Amino acid sequence: MTSIFKKTLCSAVTILSCATQSAVAAPEIAWSQSGFDQPESVLVHPDEPLLYVSNINGTPTELNGKGYISLLSDDGSIIQHVWVNGMDAPKGMAMDADYLYVADMQRLHIIDYKQGKLIRSITAESSSMLNDITIDDAGTVYISDLTGGGIYRYRNNTLTQWISSNQLPHPNGLTIKDGALIVATWGEGMKEDFSTETLGGLVSINLETGTLTPYKSAQQFGNLDGIASAGDSLIISDWLNGKIFEFKNNAVQLLMETGKHSADISTKGEYLYIPMMFSQRIEAYKIQP
Repeated sequence: MTSIFKKTLCSAVTILSCATQSAVAAPEIAWSQSGFDQPESVLVHPDEPLLYVSNINGTPTELNGKGYISLLSDDGSIIQHVWVNGMDAPKGMAMDADYLYVADMQRLHIIDYKQGKLIRSITAESSSMLNDITIDDAGTVYISDLTGGGIYRYRNNTLTQWISSNQLPHPNGLTIKDGALIVATWGEGMKEDFSTETLGGLVSINLETGTLTPYKSAQQFGNLDGIASAGDSLIISDWLNGKIFEFKNNAVQLLMETGKHSADISTKGEYLYIPMMFSQRIEAYKIQP
């Protein structure tokens, strides 16, 4: 056997080995549950084996009073299909030790999740489509306004607009990481079909000063919807194109393709939960955080 042939064979074996390792490391579906009504967001309880799913139950902008929240076990079994109702087009959610917060068009709903009861709804008069929510360590609630632009802040029982900037082209997904608010944007020039002239990216906002810093290595890579932490990584969903990305070590890479309309995701441990909005189902995947 010649040395050239040996090198070629070894290279082929190495490539095959790498490909096999990549296939093993790829996210594997753990379960899929159907029967929802335009599920836009899934939120995992940090301490209990529970999931919350927001069901728009209409169009994303429809004020029909038919929206609701479902309660699931983290193995995908439905505990209560209509757990809390009386909403319009509920989308992103976040929770603290006492309450579940839900973004619903111009309103922020506050739910006592221990009782399963909607106790208060607050209107952001100048908003258009409140979309995602996150909470910092001090208990301040942040809400994105996808079509109106800007970030709202709820604290001391008051809901006001905090930031509006052209550096946030249609802000959507929110998460807190390393003391900053990370925003996943949809992109510039949104059209009627929700496509854009320019794809969105990631922006960091200093919680104390409000200073915006776009991630230079994470721009124009998707019409971004949900964002969640997984170890040292950020996992981001592209709603329009049905892709899931990982942002790690200052680089974006494609993690998987799910099909269109993968919306507001959630993570816990080794699991990634994805609402497939127009397929009417929730999918859970094992990932490697």
